[in-house]
Amino acid sequence: MKQTNIGPQVFAVLTGSLLFTATGFNVGWSSPTLPKLLEDTSIPVTENQASLVISLLSFGSTVGPLFSVATVDRWGRKTSMLLLSIPFIVSSILIAMAQNYWWYYVARVISGLAGGITWTIIPIYLGEIAEDRIRGGLGVTTAIMLNLGLVMAYSIGPWVSKPLLAALGAVIPVVFLLMFTWMPETPYFYMMKDKPNLARKSLEWLRGTTDVDQEVEVVRKNVEFDLQNSWTLKELFTDKGNRKAFLIMIGLLTAQELSGVVVISSYSTSILSQVGSGITSSISVIIIGVVQLIVTVLVVFFTDRVGRRPLLLGSLFFIIVFLTVLAVYFQFLANGDDISGISWIPVTAIVGFVCSFTMGLGTMPTSIASEIFPCNVKAYASIISNVYVFFIEGVILQLYPTLVNAYGIHITFYIFAGCTTGSMIFTFFYVPETRMKSLGEIQLMLRKRSESNQTLQPVSAPDSSQNNSIYFIATNDVIK
Repeated sequence: MKQTNIGPQVFAVLTGSLLFTATGFNVGWSSPTLPKLLEDTSIPVTENQASLVISLLSFGSTVGPLFSVATVDRWGRKTSMLLLSIPFIVSSILIAMAQNYWWYYVARVISGLAGGITWTIIPIYLGEIAEDRIRGGLGVTTAIMLNLGLVMAYSIGPWVSKPLLAALGAVIPVVFLLMFTWMPETPYFYMMKDKPNLARKSLEWLRGTTDVDQEVEVVRKNVEFDLQNSWTLKELFTDKGNRKAFLIMIGLLTAQELSGVVVISSYSTSILSQVGSGITSSISVIIIGVVQLIVTVLVVFFTDRVGRRPLLLGSLFFIIVFLTVLAVYFQFLANGDDISGISWIPVTAIVGFVCSFTMGLGTMPTSIASEIFPCNVKAYASIISNVYVFFIEGVILQLYPTLVNAYGIHITFYIFAGCTTGSMIFTFFYVPETRMKSLGEIQLMLRKRSESNQTLQPVSAPDSSQNNSIYFIATNDVIK
């Protein structure tokens, strides 16, 4: 096949990932908005109601992946993504025109629903349009766009009113709708619907060349394999290799949530407002967001060079360090000790936490999860993992204010540090290194070599000597 042009693929991923920017904006919205909710006398909101406003985003997201099952294969990846702009816009309108706290509840559930579907559909779209050689880098792009949304909310939120911030949030899905309309549907979906000519046209646009015969054949065989070997949910738990992969995935995603990242993302302004540093909490949050965005971009350049396990273990170690520092600082503060001379520590520790999280624990779990499942159970694993993650996030966000009021903020950070220590032990003993391994080799690692290679790689694309097995081509190397 002739040299392809990666420009169209990059543009398609960037425009599609604007949905991640909208999702990030809604996640970051709570940090600058929480103090305003509690201070706004026109719409009285108690602390418990405010915490529910924040956590309902995650609870709404738990339902989203289930909705995606009914749309992604029936209406297509592109159409499903375009429809997602509607709930994002509706959510912004409800917040901008809110008459009481119930409007916030409904808006957050709706935006959470859209965010949950986004986490499920965009990785599918990206995996089906990207070439193998750039799929990993494009996967990190989605994380960059998510963090861009966070930074936008952090940077704009403190300086504008709640209605205006909501209106600005609506601009993102509108821009997405106007731009993504011109992007192609995936060739994989067209082939599933028995439209090979449209699949070819989609590939020609995405690759910037008409010489796509070999890749069309790969897609065709990929679809044939999936249709002939459509496993059920049962195989995710009864097959030994899938069961081990599922344990690894759940363990890593639990590590993400129990590190406290969702609390720091959603409550960072209120956390830092307790600190008497020379920088306002609003400015501190902006700094944190920008640093996280920069580190996410840098991850693109060393993810495949260093390896998954070293990045994960190093990330977990430094997360423990920075969480412990935060816990000790706030314990001194709770005891009434004079710590005015070290008021810079919380901001520095949170920046360190964000950098540590982003360089490994924030990016590697989804990448590993995409590599350790065969393509025929990958969809089930993705849906279950997204529902699980968003449910855990909602529980943590709901419990956090209660724990702080009952025991103090330092106890919550000690809890997160303890949980992360357990996660580090789990990672050391159970998480394999998948760097530079084909999916077939990973499956052999998980199942041991007693199983037949034919089971692992029943269908091969042309030029199978170059790791172009159907399992390899279908690997959805996307970072969340």
